[in-house]
Amino acid sequence: MHARLVLVHVPERERALRSMVKALRPGGRLLVEDADPALQPLLCPDEYGPEQQLANRLRQGFRQLLARRGADLSYGRQLPRLLRQAGLSRVEADAHFPVTSPACAALEAATVRQVRDQLVTAGLATDEEIDRHLANIATGAMDLATAPMISAWGRKG
Repeated sequence: MHARLVLVHVPERERALRSMVKALRPGGRLLVEDADPALQPLLCPDEYGPEQQLANRLRQGFRQLLARRGADLSYGRQLPRLLRQAGLSRVEADAHFPVTSPACAALEAATVRQVRDQLVTAGLATDEEIDRHLANIATGAMDLATAPMISAWGRKG
């Protein structure tokens, strides 16, 4: 069984995880992957200019929106312990943390477009700031990072 970027958004995550483990056959494996934005909260780890400062401020706004919806921004790091507590054995985990890539830029642009209205309505950004940020991304000159993706897996029985 595989769940990617799901449980961090589920209000009753622990119950959902226990349900997935229960559904496994003996010897079955579960792989859970979730981001951990609290481990690395910056979009631009190298904040050296106004473009990077704006990007990091908008990322902070996005994190606030996630937290208001009940997302656990430190969920990823908890996965190994939670898998063991749910009864899995041979639990292992790793993390993937891209610091810059075209995929990071594409993800950031898509995310900002998707939550644009929410950022503006919440007073976390203006339309002008968002337009400027999207234009900055489009230049391809910014080193944009994603939150670390924690992958944890274990086996039943």
